[in-house]
Amino acid sequence: MLPLLPILICFLWIGFYGLDFGTHWDEPSAKFASVKATLQTGVFLQGAEGIFAATYNYGGVNYLLTWAGLAPEVSHFLTHDPFTREALSAAISPILYEHPVRMRVRRIYLVLSALSLVWLYWLCLILGRTRVEAFLAAAILGGSWEFGYHSRWIAPDVVMAQFALLAFLCIALGLTRKTRRWFDFAAVAAGLATGTKYPGALVVLFVIAAATRMQWQMGERWTSILKRTAKLGGIAFATFVITSPGILIDPFRFVAELKFEREIYATGFFGHTVKPGLTHLLAILKYFFLELFSPYWTVSGLLAVLCMIGLVILGKEMRAFNVLALLFVGVYVFYFSTQGAMLVRNLMVVAPFLCLAAARGIMALSDRIRPRLRWGFATILGVALLLSYGWQVDAAVTVKFRHHQEDFVSQFTDYVRKSPSVPVLMSAKLSKYLHQYGGQIPQNLTTDPTIPHDKVAFLQSEGADVHWEKWPANWWGMYETSFGAREVNLEAYPTFVGNERIHLTSNRHFERLPLKTEEMIKP
Repeated sequence: MLPLLPILICFLWIGFYGLDFGTHWDEPSAKFASVKATLQTGVFLQGAEGIFAATYNYGGVNYLLTWAGLAPEVSHFLTHDPFTREALSAAISPILYEHPVRMRVRRIYLVLSALSLVWLYWLCLILGRTRVEAFLAAAILGGSWEFGYHSRWIAPDVVMAQFALLAFLCIALGLTRKTRRWFDFAAVAAGLATGTKYPGALVVLFVIAAATRMQWQMGERWTSILKRTAKLGGIAFATFVITSPGILIDPFRFVAELKFEREIYATGFFGHTVKPGLTHLLAILKYFFLELFSPYWTVSGLLAVLCMIGLVILGKEMRAFNVLALLFVGVYVFYFSTQGAMLVRNLMVVAPFLCLAAARGIMALSDRIRPRLRWGFATILGVALLLSYGWQVDAAVTVKFRHHQEDFVSQFTDYVRKSPSVPVLMSAKLSKYLHQYGGQIPQNLTTDPTIPHDKVAFLQSEGADVHWEKWPANWWGMYETSFGAREVNLEAYPTFVGNERIHLTSNRHFERLPLKTEEMIKP
């Protein structure tokens, strides 16, 4: 594991440094709000009826992780206070939504998410790959800004990805060592993945398929195989119920809320709405190519091509694990392509498998090129990964100093000043904002729309924050650039509220946005 340490340390350092990014719209739901409901009712269920945002829209693992963030207060309550609901509420309610508690829970999510690097590295070794290939797979995953910033959220997606990857690691151990107990562990991990976010239930099917394949290969009878299938399904379901007991205790409300979530994804979700089917599938693939592996399109595209090569090679090997992993990625992506809403957080679960394939593609290509070219190939890959990690470090710094608006104003004016022949129309509010933070206005910035201009600049607070219902998402290249805290990919989540930003876009792109010139020029 020693080669993994630099990657793991870097991932955690960047994550912790950029952890205090502000607010996240989804943090209360099924988490803090559910704890609040427990304090009010005395019932330890995440979906206490009548409490806003205390829902079953996510699995109960998130509810438990939120309680884990309250461990110091709970410990003090158990050792010093009366064992009553009122005493527990008095101990926790005043600090439940406070900043220190939120940071504690985010740290828990980040550390759990970071385990994905460990599982991926170990998985490569179990599959018989070299330490170099295992290092590459983990390095590519750790260099993904998309995977990185999602890991800091109190949200289920990357934690579910970690449990799903752990399940496949156990599958690989079971298949290679012909040991049944690893499939039991895989079923537990699959149950935890489901208890984190419900699409994780798909993993259970692959655990059962892997165990069935091994038993069939060993010549066992179908009765034995069916009994084993029932046992694994029971283990996964029991694990899920332990983490999410609402499915048995409060089944009608549980199912009703699942139907509600299903309707959202089926019918669309504001700017994230997309036509189901081929259009959605192509949008997912475009995201994989341009954004998933790196914020730099060239780097992401290069790694995506290597990933495709790796996927082909893995398929040709026809190993049982490879087939299962490829089917999982394919089925999962296909399922979400049938939905009417595209939120890229749902795709994080397949990211480790694509990084594994990219590493396989790199090693395969390296073996096939001339020795003299390998150093050049290695140099290109090294620079590409360093660029990705460098972006993440810089992004974390912008988050750390997100309240220093004068720095972002200076960066914006310097950027515009470098192209004096390119006139830029800015909003009246942005003009006021620049004066407020001491920015020297470049001569090619104007608030007069009648003056010919090539680009448009405006504030987040007058754009997506106001027109959030119609602001387009998943439009890669929507902004030429943005200035402000980079805690999130604003083209994937354009309505991410909390921090002010300055956006610069072309006239052609601006015409497609719901913010209009007439609105911009109003003081």
